[in-house]
Amino acid sequence: MSTKLNSEARRKIILDGYRDNGPLKVIAVKIGCSLASLKITASKLGCTRTPKEAAEFRRGLHVRKCALSLELLTEKALGSR
Repeated sequence: MSTKLNSEARRKIILDGYRDNGPLKVIAVKIGCSLASLKITASKLGCTRTPKEAAEFRRGLHVRKCALSLELLTEKALGSR
C-alpha cells in the first residue's frame, strides 16, 4: 500500500488480522511497517498470540473444513451455536 493509513485504519487491520489469525508478514505489509513494529503495536492494543496458539487455531480450522467436506457438520448446525 502506497498511501499512508490513519491510526484508526491501522488499528482495524491489526485487530482483524489477529482475530482471523492472519500471517504477521501479511498484516505488516498491509499497514506498511516491520514485523517488530507490528508486534509492539499489537501488544499495545492487547492482542498477542504465541506460535502454539496460532498452530492450534489453524488445526481447528483444518478439522472443521474436513468435517464439513465429509458432511459431518453442516453450515446450518454451525450457525445455530
